[in-house]
This record gives sequence, C-alpha cells and structure tokens, in this order.
Amino acid sequence: MKKTVLSAFGVLLMLSACSHSATKCEAFKEEFRQDEVFFATGQAEITAEGKKVLDKQIKWLKENPKKKIIVQGYTDPRGTEAYNMHLGEKRAEAVKNYITKAGINPNRVSVVSMGETELATTQNTPKGWAEDRRTVTLIVTD
Repeated sequence: MKKTVLSAFGVLLMLSACSHSATKCEAFKEEFRQDEVFFATGQAEITAEGKKVLDKQIKWLKENPKKKIIVQGYTDPRGTEAYNMHLGEKRAEAVKNYITKAGINPNRVSVVSMGETELATTQNTPKGWAEDRRTVTLIVTD
C-alpha cells in the first residue's frame, strides 16, 4: 500500500512537471523512443536490448542535469504479492544501478516497486506476461 501511494505521488509530480513543460516531456519520450526495459521471468538482469534503452536515457540525463526520474519496477501476475513486490524492487534497483554506474547522481534516480499492480496487458498468456515484466522510467522534475 505504501509503495502504491508513493508511486501515485511520483506520477503526480511527473504530470505537474509536464503540465508546464509539455514540450520537454515530449522530447524525453521522443529521445528514448521507449521508456521500458523488459526482463525474463523471475529475473532482474538487464538484457542487451535493455541496455540500449538505458544508454539513451543516460545520454539524455547527462544533457539535462537538473532532471530527476523515477524507475518503476513491474512483474507479471504470477507469484505471490510479496514475491512480486520484491522482484519489482530488484528490477528497478538494477536499472538505477546501471544508470548511476554511468555517472548519473543516484540522488536523481528514485525507485519504486509496482509489483503486479498495474499490468501492461490483460492477456493471461506468455506474450502478455512478457509485456508485464518491465521497468518504466518517468520524469519527476525540470
């Protein structure tokens, strides 16, 4: 419950930042082309494809040193709530670690686990589950 409230607060912060700076937020999305990193079942290791996504985000963050982000970690609906919250946290932390090892100040990157609370799809299939196993990066401030 606490993490869901924190996540909702983070989204509100992002939306308020975007409301007066829509062009910059659109540029963020355009630059990244994709703000999601996908994971294998039960894993928190970043794939080569995920690293390509994160390298674009790192480049953008270096060009915009006042920006802060939230990395939200998600899981598919299989597993217990506790397991999924822990795995979502591990995925978000893995992304944060990758970003900070590239020189981004850790104070600019917050993480939150969403577990299975917001599924990417309602498909209860292996394809749907693959879309659920992700992290999403959100801008927090200008």
